[in-house]
Amino acid sequence: MTARLLEMSRCGSCHAGFLPRPGACPRCGSSEVGTTELPPRGTVLAATELSAPATGWTSPHRLALVEIAEGIRLLAVVSRELPAVGDEVTIALEGSVYRVL
Repeated sequence: MTARLLEMSRCGSCHAGFLPRPGACPRCGSSEVGTTELPPRGTVLAATELSAPATGWTSPHRLALVEIAEGIRLLAVVSRELPAVGDEVTIALEGSVYRVL
């Protein structure tokens, strides 16, 4: 799977950047929210492996907290070996789930 650009929302009032979501800006409440695209790259801030994940997820279930451009942080499922803190990774959005490729 090739990673495409990630979508980001930006508030026209306070200029906050955040992951797309319905509604007003989470920082100032303005409805002046537009979208832009970001490169699908980020830096791993933390990573963990769950040996007893929630129902419906396979074990081991690997997760990484990744910071992408603009300081936006997201939680992504890792389908490969667990990355180390500081690793540069590629992120893809599959449906509503972010994945580390």
